[in-house]
Amino acid sequence: MSLNWIARREFLERLRDGRLYWAGGLVLVLLLTALAVGWAHQRDARAEQHAAQAMDYRDWLQQDKRHPHDAAHQGMHAFKPEAALAMMDPGINPYIGSTVWLQAHRQSEVKFNAAQDATGLQRFGNLSVGWILQVLGPLLVIVLGFNAFAGEREQGILRQTLSLGVPPLRLLGGKALALAVSLAVLLVPAAIIATIAVAVGAGPGERLDALLRLAAWAFGYAIYLGIFVFLVLGVSAASSTSRMAITVLLALWIGQAVMAPRVLSELSRAWFPSPTRLEFDQALNAERKAVSDEVWQKNFGTTERWGRDVPLSKWGLALQLDDQSSYAVYDRHYGRLWNTWERQQTVQEWSGLLLPILAIRSFSMGMAGTDFAHHRSFTTEAELHRRDIQDLMSKDLVAHADPLGDRHFAYQAPHELWATVPPFDYHPPGAGWALLHQARSLAVLCVALLLAVAFAAFATVRQRAL
Repeated sequence: MSLNWIARREFLERLRDGRLYWAGGLVLVLLLTALAVGWAHQRDARAEQHAAQAMDYRDWLQQDKRHPHDAAHQGMHAFKPEAALAMMDPGINPYIGSTVWLQAHRQSEVKFNAAQDATGLQRFGNLSVGWILQVLGPLLVIVLGFNAFAGEREQGILRQTLSLGVPPLRLLGGKALALAVSLAVLLVPAAIIATIAVAVGAGPGERLDALLRLAAWAFGYAIYLGIFVFLVLGVSAASSTSRMAITVLLALWIGQAVMAPRVLSELSRAWFPSPTRLEFDQALNAERKAVSDEVWQKNFGTTERWGRDVPLSKWGLALQLDDQSSYAVYDRHYGRLWNTWERQQTVQEWSGLLLPILAIRSFSMGMAGTDFAHHRSFTTEAELHRRDIQDLMSKDLVAHADPLGDRHFAYQAPHELWATVPPFDYHPPGAGWALLHQARSLAVLCVALLLAVAFAAFATVRQRAL
């Protein structure tokens, strides 16, 4: 009895009892629906972002003659581009926002998150391809394979098969191959459609990178579902009845899909606590004031802002020094906050050894370009652009310092000054950068797969003919 013969028999059995048609068909319909909704959302979001970014820069260029400091307060907006694979896994984007106001004197946080004003239909759109594979994928494997060994044991078929001298590990290999083929029959057509959608939806110059990301993304999910193939077969082999097997497997599924993400999220916050909004603002403002006082005292001999000790001819220089002294303060505080969030994420990734959904969730968002690492890259670039605007405006004020001491506010910069500020042009990091940042999650998934294979092999070799 060869491995291929065992796999073929198992696959035909799933076709005969209808599980592959009904359970697999339902998951396939959900996948295609989520892909269509994600594609439509991404197309609309990209069109809106391109139009808004162009309109915002046009407004900046078309300013009348005005004081540069007034222009700095108007600022610009930076719109985070929608990643090509966001249609597969929107990640944190619906909750963390996509627009940064590049205002004077202060680093802004991202605003206008889609979850704030989401309609019922938009919330359905969050039923992404990634979520279906993470949550419903393991459930599909359970439905297809829970009785692979336990059912045959109840019917006496397993004992007869082993009495023919078939090695238990060959049985395991054949059943695993049958489950893998069953999943491939359902998922490969969906993967082909997704590849076409990503290739068509990718912007100019990003198609190759998007397809590389998609290939790595699909590889991660293949490992993830492989973990459950062997876990299901191992539990089935270790269970005396099919009822016991499906009870244990459903309990594991509920624990992983429903309870674990919330529990690990709270635990990671307990191990690496992040400050509240009030605590963060208080600490940031206190250090900003201390550093600013030091700069004013050193350069103007006073800590009183905009008083008589600082003539109007020095106000441009004062603005420049005040802004530049705050850059390092923002870097320290936001850097600490972001590092804390990344440590919390690391805890959840390592938990993927026992709860693979946490590792695949991180890997999926990372390769889709919708995780916090990509968000941090965008906000860092936006902040650097804000500082360029501030420095250019302050430099012009210093160059046109009021020689009379009473004309500071009367100065109006020409239109040419606005054109010295380039448009915000952000390009996300490439697939290699994303894969490097997700190497830990991928390694955790691979180790979890080896553990699942070892468990299934251990449970299978214990089967006896008598």
